[in-house]
Amino acid sequence: MNKLAYCIGILLFSVGCSTASSPQNTNVKEELINNLDIACVHEKRPPLSPETQQLYQYAHYHDLHNMWLGKKGDNTWQSMAVYYRIAAYNGDYKANQRLQYLLKSGRVVVKNPQDEVYYLNKALEKQLPATAYYNLYEYLGSKYGVTTKEKGGKYAYLRQAAEMGSRDAQYVIAEIILGFFDKETLKRRIEIAHRLLACASEQGLGQASADLGIDLKIQKKYPDAIKVFYQGTKNGNALSARKLMRSFKQKIEPSDRVNYLALDPDPERGIRFEMIAKYLSRNYYLLPTVPDLDEIVPLPPAKLPAWDGKIAFQRWYEGASPPKPSEELMQKLADQAGLDVNTGLPKK
Repeated sequence: MNKLAYCIGILLFSVGCSTASSPQNTNVKEELINNLDIACVHEKRPPLSPETQQLYQYAHYHDLHNMWLGKKGDNTWQSMAVYYRIAAYNGDYKANQRLQYLLKSGRVVVKNPQDEVYYLNKALEKQLPATAYYNLYEYLGSKYGVTTKEKGGKYAYLRQAAEMGSRDAQYVIAEIILGFFDKETLKRRIEIAHRLLACASEQGLGQASADLGIDLKIQKKYPDAIKVFYQGTKNGNALSARKLMRSFKQKIEPSDRVNYLALDPDPERGIRFEMIAKYLSRNYYLLPTVPDLDEIVPLPPAKLPAWDGKIAFQRWYEGASPPKPSEELMQKLADQAGLDVNTGLPKK
């Protein structure tokens, strides 16, 4: 497809797309790349209500415990959907995002999932507009009520979401920018893509951390790569944890271009990163993260604290269920959003 990857997927369809070799067309190419120079914006996440979080935490616990052996449309997912709905329509973006996923994946079965997802995403716009806009990009052409007649309009959704702060959109654009061959613009594209990957990583996207860390390691920017892999581990990325584990467990020679990070061996740190990597890898379907990493295995020269061998997510998951929300709270929140307390769906 090249032709500068069809002008980078017509990501900015307001710019011409001729990329033949001539001074004039070189300027067009430079303009196109410069117009892809998207600033790093973090999406602001509003505080969550303790009341809606009671519903979310209860539903999320039972939802995740159903992930391995659960069947689509079973009683667990159908009943947990009620808690998610009532929380979501009371402004809980975590419940909203999780319910959209369960509906799209068919785990929660309803007559018209596209309709419910569409209205949930409209509600999500009030809390996380960038995430909701990225969802529109994903929903295009998928019977979710999102269409565009603009040439390259799909990528306009993606660009807008990235500029608003969507970490997923920032990651996708970075991959698009890096995903075609053009030597003249390579350096500039790497600069832009790395900034977008860093932005997505800072916002918790583990795959962005891993990709950026590997690129930095290849460029022999080892201190930067270590920091990014550390953030990636916090974000729940098993590959990032394994990269640090290998470099701490034993001495790696510079000739080992795959694993070398210019770290001194530290077997105990290596063991801890190995345990974390194994847990993240084995339980990937639960989407665990490690925000408590600083309390488990801080980077040198910090001393290692005592550790019981479990991350905070693991303790929560292996612990007792959060208390079931009271009928009074359910009724109160359902009434606030005009919902049927038994289904979580709008009365009108």
